[in-house]
Amino acid sequence: MKLKTTLKLSLSSLCSALILCSCASAAKGVDEVTVDSVSSQWNNYFRAYNNNTGVVDPLADLRIYQVMVESFQNGDDSINYNTGYGPSDHKGDLQGVINAIPYIKSLGMNAIWLTPIFESAPENDTNPSMLDATGYFTRDYYKVDRRFGDENKLKELVDTAHKNGLYVFLDGVFGHFRSDLNNTSPKGNKLSMTDKCLGSNLMPYKPLENTACTDFNDGGKSLEYFKEVAAYYVENFKIDGWRLDQAYQVPVDKLHILKTTVENASKNVTYTNAKGENVHPLAYMVAEIWSSNPIIAKTTYGKTKDDGLDSAFDFGMRYPIVQALATEEWMKHDHSGYRIAEGLAYNENNLPRHALPNLMITNHDLLRFGDLIQRAGLQSTYNERVILALSYLAIVHSGPITNYYGEEIGQEVPNYDKRVEIMGYMDDHVSRDNGKIKDFTEQESKFKDLFTYLMKVRASHGSLSNGKMDLLKVNRDLFSVRKTFKGDDDFFYFMNLSSDTLKITLTKEIANNATDLTRLSPDANVQVSKDKDGNFEFTLAPLSFALIQSGLHTQN
Repeated sequence: MKLKTTLKLSLSSLCSALILCSCASAAKGVDEVTVDSVSSQWNNYFRAYNNNTGVVDPLADLRIYQVMVESFQNGDDSINYNTGYGPSDHKGDLQGVINAIPYIKSLGMNAIWLTPIFESAPENDTNPSMLDATGYFTRDYYKVDRRFGDENKLKELVDTAHKNGLYVFLDGVFGHFRSDLNNTSPKGNKLSMTDKCLGSNLMPYKPLENTACTDFNDGGKSLEYFKEVAAYYVENFKIDGWRLDQAYQVPVDKLHILKTTVENASKNVTYTNAKGENVHPLAYMVAEIWSSNPIIAKTTYGKTKDDGLDSAFDFGMRYPIVQALATEEWMKHDHSGYRIAEGLAYNENNLPRHALPNLMITNHDLLRFGDLIQRAGLQSTYNERVILALSYLAIVHSGPITNYYGEEIGQEVPNYDKRVEIMGYMDDHVSRDNGKIKDFTEQESKFKDLFTYLMKVRASHGSLSNGKMDLLKVNRDLFSVRKTFKGDDDFFYFMNLSSDTLKITLTKEIANNATDLTRLSPDANVQVSKDKDGNFEFTLAPLSFALIQSGLHTQN
């Protein structure tokens, strides 16, 4: 039955619905806002926002779940590292990831990114270092770390993921490694080492003790070595691509060659997916360059799509989101819709049009969003702020998105800011805590259920993953957008960043003359009411969001 109930909810009833608000946010008043125009601050230049085909680009539709292998899940207690940075037990392994695949699938994700799984500590080392446990300083690119599993276990993981509709991406650290690296490949390619490493500011630095970096100025020898590595795991394990750590350490033209290598290898490999279809690996390549957008543009994307990679992680947008909803790691914040719009403009003004930014809120090197709420002193509105961050990730961004494990349940390190000195946690590794896939608290379950609902809505609509985005009304209290895609419904997203209730009028022209609008909720969809002129009206509780779809829609 289609819902025809108009939205006439009191503030107290709004407080009972998770996605609307929490009673912790007592409203100071009601402000009226009319949304009647499109902002010029956003032009839909990027690939995902400029898809006019009506066909969803699978790269833009990626919903990636990142796991830090050594800290995530313990599936085999006989092979653990038992050491590492951060607060986890450091017992994670590949079997733990396999055990979590049904959970990851249930969230509405369609891909897994594993932090490095290659051999780090020497075979006879009975006391591996914390650095070895991270996997980010490899000793042998052609061996699976025995403390994570073995080659057969990796094959089992990839096969199981594919059968469950999940792509698998490995983490390629092709710019630095242990100095005792096995630098000769199975085909006899040799890697060249140097102690002149490149940092994110593109300035040289001296490597850590017992580590080294790749010398790509060796006549192409190191490039051939890593081309073989990149293709090897596609051809032999059928992985769907790579996340490249500190990708600025690989020259941008060589990044493009690696991309082409992975694409060509994928054309010669097939596997059976969850639908029973025989498909090629996806061949997605995404760079991690933790720097400014001009440097990301220079070192990842290049000037044209034939220069570098298509995709890099979206640090340029991540920081405005956490600044608007909590604080960044260095306490910079601006709790305003303007800050989010500024981030969008910064991206468009500093990245090329072929860019496919991959948005995340957290990763293994950043504080969890919940810990940033702590740092900002905003614990009284913790739930609302987690919900707003999750909703932005799921709805606003067109293109690939990545969720770091635990963010979907609002995971945090309790009293992190107060205990940092005692616990020895640091900002670049505190998020490496134990993963959780069951036995959730009531509040964690609410976060997870909302996240799952939003991801499944995203998965069903090209407007959300591949849609054109019109930036609507933006001010200190409100951030709003319209998402459209050929052959799909229109969607409208509103975020209230204030402590006041907003009474919003959405004009019929901005609603594309829709006959009806429906406010979506995991609990009950509600038709949005109209005024006498045919404009749409609804209220938005303090620190809440609304997701509205054109037409009438039954609750699934």
